[in-house]
Amino acid sequence: MENYGFLSILPPLLAIILSVITKNVVISLFLGIMVGTTVLCGGNLFNGFYVFIKDYVFVQVADSYNAQSLTNMLIIGAFVAIITQSGGAVAFAKKVSKWINTKAKAEVAMWLGGLFIWFSDSANALLVGPVFQSIGDRLRVSREKFAYILDSTASPICSLVPIISWGVYIMGLINKELEALGITNMTSWDVFVKAVPYQFYSILTLFMCGYVAFTQFDYGPMLQAQMRAESGKLLRDGAVPLRSTRQVELPEGVEPKMITMVLPLLAMLAVMFFIFIRNGFPFQPLKGPIIRVGIACGFLTGAFICIFLSIRYGIMDFKKAQDTLFEGMTGMVYLMVVMIFAWSLGSLCKTLGTANYIIETTKGFLNPSLLPVIVFTVGALMSLATGSSWGPYAILMPIAIPMSINMGAPLFVTVASVISGGLFGDHCSPLSDTTLLASMGAASDHIDHFRTQFPYAVTVAVIAGILFAIAGFSESFIIIIPGAAALAAVVYFLHKQAIKNYENGINSKKITAS
Repeated sequence: MENYGFLSILPPLLAIILSVITKNVVISLFLGIMVGTTVLCGGNLFNGFYVFIKDYVFVQVADSYNAQSLTNMLIIGAFVAIITQSGGAVAFAKKVSKWINTKAKAEVAMWLGGLFIWFSDSANALLVGPVFQSIGDRLRVSREKFAYILDSTASPICSLVPIISWGVYIMGLINKELEALGITNMTSWDVFVKAVPYQFYSILTLFMCGYVAFTQFDYGPMLQAQMRAESGKLLRDGAVPLRSTRQVELPEGVEPKMITMVLPLLAMLAVMFFIFIRNGFPFQPLKGPIIRVGIACGFLTGAFICIFLSIRYGIMDFKKAQDTLFEGMTGMVYLMVVMIFAWSLGSLCKTLGTANYIIETTKGFLNPSLLPVIVFTVGALMSLATGSSWGPYAILMPIAIPMSINMGAPLFVTVASVISGGLFGDHCSPLSDTTLLASMGAASDHIDHFRTQFPYAVTVAVIAGILFAIAGFSESFIIIIPGAAALAAVVYFLHKQAIKNYENGINSKKITAS
């Protein structure tokens, strides 16, 4: 296997180390690629920079698949922005609030609301948060628990959906590896969809969130926060709550209408799946261009309908609608830059023979069946340190897929382990933008949110890691069922132990006071 020896792993290794130190994925990817192209040019830095732009950045942007993916990112960003500012989600939540009259019902409603806003991780907090805050305050749900629910129904559910920006991004990374390996009997859509049942961290996070909302089986710092809220203190003394970066603002006298969200979403799905079904779905594999055309047509249709309804009901005029669309597109630029650099790094790793070198150096002792749990662990540590999932995806996917294919490790389990590992930090790192948005949406102190959520995330990660270790050998997704049962039992035990410790602490204070 041809490779550049240790220099083969230097670019991705440097990107990983720098992302941990700088907390900046873009700069880390840029420097990692620059080092790699300089190696290709025999140590000439100027030529390396020239090759970086000419043979990697420009080539990746000009690639037809990549160009279509970048265009879809802009369309999805515009759709999310117009849906958010139409106020439709606000009206929907108000409609169902009359049936919410207990703390458990409030938390379950927050959980369901988060599941409903599946098309954007940021829209989740910015839509569900402001709507349910008054309900949660009335029923004494701690702001920390509210933020946890928002955070746990944002990225985890988005990572399971192939027709939104998360899916577009991940399938873009997968597609480049399939093309490079000459695999033609499956598409990136096939790989992503078949990996979904193995996304143990995502699925178990969603399960645990609903479970603790329904049962109220809290533990650790979260239990203390919930007990404090019962006394009427939704925030701890000295807490500094964050606020949403942008509230939904409607003209004076204009009431939000549920139809401005429901109809565009239904139209989006109808158009999208009409195109898919017209081209053979679900009986025939869908070609990549068909998938991307369906996504573009669906989201554009939904955006146009939302604009029409918003103008029709006086929510915004055409000028504001247009500005909102472009604001949404602007918000996707950072992710587009990450995608371009990610594709460039993946292409560079192939030129350097990164996967080949790793395979050669580990084939004597690395059991292929252990690859998923190793990848999950590395991805979890990277994402926790950087607060990003997309960066670890960009670094690990070009390494994990070739290793899986060449070593005979289960491909779908390995891809799922990359997604789950990257998701861990995106979900719970204090540096993560979605974690920050959850604090904003719930009007919670950000550090309090991290401190109370982290034990929950670690609990899920441990169970998920065990499942990845088992799935690497069995390649069975059915183990998610006993995994969920084990998680429920662990949470119950931790809750009972925490309640016991809490009551002992109160009794000790009473004895001391007397």
